[in-house]
Amino acid sequence: MSDLDTFKATYFDECSELLTELEEQFARIEAGERDADRLNAVFRAIHSIKGGAGAFGFADLVAFAHAYETLLDNVRDGRVVLAAPVVTLCIRANDLVTDLVRAARVGERLPAGFGLAEIAQFDALSKGGETPAAKGEPIEEFDIDFTPVKVDLTKHQAGEPEPLDDSFAMAPLRVDRSQWEIRFTPHGELYARANDPLLLFRELGNLGEITVRARLSDLPALADFEPFGVYCSWEITLVSGTASDAEIAEVFEFVDGNCDLTIAKLGLAPPPRVDLPRGLFELAAMVTPPSLARALEEEARPSFTDLAEALKSDRAPPHTPEELPGTELSAMEVESRSEPPAAPAPNAVVSAADVVSETDASERRVGEADRRTPMPQSIRVDLEKVDRVVNMVGELVITQSMLTQQMDDTLKARYQELVRGLEVLAQTTRGLQDAVMAIRAQPVKSVFSRMPRLVRELSAATGKSIRIETVGEATEIDKTVIEQLSDPLTHMIRNSADHGIEAPEKRLALGKPETGTILLTAEQAGGNILIAVEDDGAGINRERVLEVARQRGVVAADQQLSDEEIDQLIFAPGFSTVEAISDISGRGVGMDVVLSNIKKIGGSVHVRSIRGQGTRITLRLPLTLAVLDVMLVRVGSAPYVIPLSSIVETIQCARADFGRAPSGARVLRVRGEYVQVIDLSQRFDLPSETDVAARFIVLCEAEGGVKVALVADDIIGQQQVVIKSLEENFERIEGIAGGTILGDGSVALIVDVQGLKSTPRLHRSAA
Repeated sequence: MSDLDTFKATYFDECSELLTELEEQFARIEAGERDADRLNAVFRAIHSIKGGAGAFGFADLVAFAHAYETLLDNVRDGRVVLAAPVVTLCIRANDLVTDLVRAARVGERLPAGFGLAEIAQFDALSKGGETPAAKGEPIEEFDIDFTPVKVDLTKHQAGEPEPLDDSFAMAPLRVDRSQWEIRFTPHGELYARANDPLLLFRELGNLGEITVRARLSDLPALADFEPFGVYCSWEITLVSGTASDAEIAEVFEFVDGNCDLTIAKLGLAPPPRVDLPRGLFELAAMVTPPSLARALEEEARPSFTDLAEALKSDRAPPHTPEELPGTELSAMEVESRSEPPAAPAPNAVVSAADVVSETDASERRVGEADRRTPMPQSIRVDLEKVDRVVNMVGELVITQSMLTQQMDDTLKARYQELVRGLEVLAQTTRGLQDAVMAIRAQPVKSVFSRMPRLVRELSAATGKSIRIETVGEATEIDKTVIEQLSDPLTHMIRNSADHGIEAPEKRLALGKPETGTILLTAEQAGGNILIAVEDDGAGINRERVLEVARQRGVVAADQQLSDEEIDQLIFAPGFSTVEAISDISGRGVGMDVVLSNIKKIGGSVHVRSIRGQGTRITLRLPLTLAVLDVMLVRVGSAPYVIPLSSIVETIQCARADFGRAPSGARVLRVRGEYVQVIDLSQRFDLPSETDVAARFIVLCEAEGGVKVALVADDIIGQQQVVIKSLEENFERIEGIAGGTILGDGSVALIVDVQGLKSTPRLHRSAA
């Protein structure tokens, strides 16, 4: 892979993160959280996407992102009101940006005119009629603190900067305001990549007070003028009390290499001259040192500049009347006290110098605290490299298990130091495994954030009023599992919207709220992640489902099914109860995709439905696809492993209370509950030579809290194993979740508890 391909891959990874952020931000904006920081984040995301697209020559993406960015900039400045139609247009624009990024990634050519209608709407809004800003009315959506840019195109020779007019020359009183001189000369590539210097100046203006001067000395005669030549450069003076060199450079980050840029710090800037109200100086005159008194006499209304100069040469008056006469404390001495100054006594007069010194001291203390606070750092690592580390950790787990198995009682008694070393190795291996798994883990928020937009589209398409609620977005799961979640969740939500949620008038007639609710939740349960989609709709019409299943030959005409088995029929390939095919459903592939995709990653699906109240579909997923804590058991002469997260308890068969169900199937009575029994030796056709009383029962929990009793010949012990996919290396087998390599080199199969319980052959074996 060339360097350019590497840079492109990094750019597209960043685009994926930025597009996810756009979805999250607009979901909040649509919910009413319309503050300036949120819109600034949206603007930065689009600007970043556009900047990278320009660097790689993705012209279509650049053109669309530039028009979109212009609209967002107008919204930020209050020239366009962020009303509901504008939010809807922006959400639609996010989808188009996603399509353009995908097309650029795979090299696809989108249809001619793609996005032109939206660009026209951007321009119409930006150049449209009056908005509250144009009428001089206050803007409620955003409170933007923005410094206008004043560009002087006439004075292009060297000279003193022309100050901004009084309307934006006001600045907070700060003694430590710094001044920078910035020289900015763009190249032709900067404009070719759709960058606009004016937007850069506006961003720079958010850091402080700026003065911009255009330099036109390179402007040629008209006969020598090149249409695409660049003849204008700028000099900017920035005065700020909070900006840093890094923040200034960050403004020009996306034009780096496409311009000549110098940033020079000139030192402290003089305090701004701002007239103070007469009343404040009448108060200050009561506690004025001599030099300031002279200034007051010379000018009736001195400025802050005069005040600051006068204070430099005199000591501040005492903070409290309790201080002894003749004892003078400077502002620096007051700040150096270990204890805070006492509050002024009633009727005591506090000088302006006190206010200034205490404010500056507080700001300095806050600044020092910020510098002491470590900033979180992160790096971008290719997932393939992480996978290699995971595989190496897996091999380390196998090696550690092998060494442990080689230690018999004789060796343990003779080499105690070696035993202790192996114990430390086991602990270190476990810690390393946990650390690597944490690197691969990601919150499900990245998938959940896409669902509100899907629900909006389904609501519009079906004519139903639907809202979605999400719980547990911070739940973390292996990245490989997350990548397989998008399609199943999409089909489950489409199923709830089309089949579950009733029409508004029908819901009102049933006494339900007009708006239906889809609840999307995620939680960790032991070594599994449970993700559920629940709606408050009509529930599954089991009579209709069974009727369609018999018509299509999925179920025999005389076959009797339980409610749970009928609910599982919705996952049958090609099964659908919809009579007319629509854009949303009817082809019978949706829920089939859910089941097949979840089974591929070792998960399972459970349905619970109550007629008239709603349906809940739960996905049980492995927390990780790499290393698993298991119990090793013997069935016949072969080892099998059972996931530790599924095990409730173990019982010796000699103490078990077995019985028979009316159907003749063997059951186990545990604390008043009858549990289905599965003899693993019968299920896997492995003859058992162990006495029945000496065998063991492993009580496990399947979907929905339903328990099942697995009978094994012996329990070998507990250990960690590395999961190997059976489907990728051989084929899928019902009741088997995968395989693993044990410490002695033998292969053991991983039992799928839910698969065993659901397999029809299971009932005949257990009888």
